[in-house]
Amino acid sequence: MNPLRLLVLAALIIGAGTTALRGQDPELRRTLERAYGGWKQALIAQDLTRWQQNTATHRQMATRNLIVSQKQEFPHALFAIPMRPPEIATLRFVGLAEKGNTANLVYFGKVDLGLVDPAEVPESLLLLKFVRESTGWKFDTTRLFNLAGAPPSIQATLKNGGQANFLDDPAFAPTGDVPPVPKACPIPDRIGVLQIASFGYATKATVNGFDVAMVQDNAEEHLVIGGLKNGDNPMVVETRQLPVPEGEQRSLEINAVILTGDQKRPTIEVFSWKPEKHPVPEFQKMTIFVNKITMRE
Repeated sequence: MNPLRLLVLAALIIGAGTTALRGQDPELRRTLERAYGGWKQALIAQDLTRWQQNTATHRQMATRNLIVSQKQEFPHALFAIPMRPPEIATLRFVGLAEKGNTANLVYFGKVDLGLVDPAEVPESLLLLKFVRESTGWKFDTTRLFNLAGAPPSIQATLKNGGQANFLDDPAFAPTGDVPPVPKACPIPDRIGVLQIASFGYATKATVNGFDVAMVQDNAEEHLVIGGLKNGDNPMVVETRQLPVPEGEQRSLEINAVILTGDQKRPTIEVFSWKPEKHPVPEFQKMTIFVNKITMRE
């Protein structure tokens, strides 16, 4: 399977101040676990109504947009994901955090997604995210942190029932902000991918009015929400300078690639941009052209 598609499919299952993780609110924990259990069982039973009842509204639309942007049918493709929702009953509960209308649960253990032999599943941290809506708490999404490369002391601490210091990191804390519901994207003419290498910058890219990526000090690939249409595809690039270690330079490169589904020619690069000088402007408008010239037909 295409690595990018696998990443996108994984995102569908896993995809100011902070509150320290704690476990002193058993009633909230039970409520959140029930919401997650309802979401998990809906996927297993391929029950769209139950999935909608247990999934955050913004996540429902984001999931629909991810599927449609790959020219797949929704909701059929939702239930055809080759990963299974992780089972939390076999994991050790690590902590709970709540802030405003958001909350997180964290678990430790071998998080089995059904992709490899159970004996090969590594020990990881599983982060479950939730938002509170007018009808109650809804499951949002998850993040999986592989501990294979972590110091042995961290795994030993978690195995023995302790909490590692890094659990106070903002990555594990709820934000307090419920994301807005995105607009529905159209069925694309072409499946598009943005490749962004952004070092010394936090770079946000928007294509055809849809947020595609936020990349900082990293090189990443992101599916273009709504895909690329034949003709002109307006792109807005917003950058914010980040601290750069002494002796290093800022760099930024953006490429747009079309996924063809053709084994002989699986990708076509239709756009490539590197700034001539740094730092780059904070706001720039560009256009990704998809035509016979850029497609080299």
